[in-house]
This record gives sequence, structure tokens and C-alpha cells, in this order.
Amino acid sequence: MAVQLFLIWYFVIGFLLGNGVPHFAFGAAGKVFRSPFGQRSSPRTNVLWGLANFLLATAVAAALVVLSLYSGYALVALFAGFWLTMLMFGTGIKRFLNE
Repeated sequence: MAVQLFLIWYFVIGFLLGNGVPHFAFGAAGKVFRSPFGQRSSPRTNVLWGLANFLLATAVAAALVVLSLYSGYALVALFAGFWLTMLMFGTGIKRFLNE
């Protein structure tokens, strides 16, 4: 069975959700944290960046559902993207905090 290309989008959704977690959490806690907008981004910037990740993930997921592009492997791809992102942040968090 061929891997269906739309599963990559579910992986991206998982990545976006996983990427939004640390930015939103650090921002909500009032902590300065790295973002695409700078090494020491304000908490507000990080909350907004986290929310942007969550909103984009939601929009992509909604579009895929509307287009009926899902299968039994969609959830596996989503969780793979999420957990790989969490693993990346979990193992490298000291590098992000010490810069």
C-alpha cells in the first residue's frame, strides 16, 4: 500500500501543535523565551506565536477534514509529528534557555 501524501500534512499538524506548547507555556508563565522573532522574545510574543501555531494546526486539520483527506494512519502521523517535536524540545531545552 502506497503512503498517501496527505499524511505529511498530519505530521505537520502534530509539529505545529508540539511547537506551540513551549512558546505558549513560557509566555503564559511570563518568561522570556526564544522565538523566530528573536533570541529573547517577550512573553507576549511567545503567547502569540504559540497561539498562531495552534490556529494554523486547526486550520490545516479543518481543511483536510473538509476535503475528506484522512485515513486510519492520519492519527499516527499526527502523533509522530507531535512527539518528535516534544522530544526535540525536551532534549534540547537547556540549549534554548542558555542562549
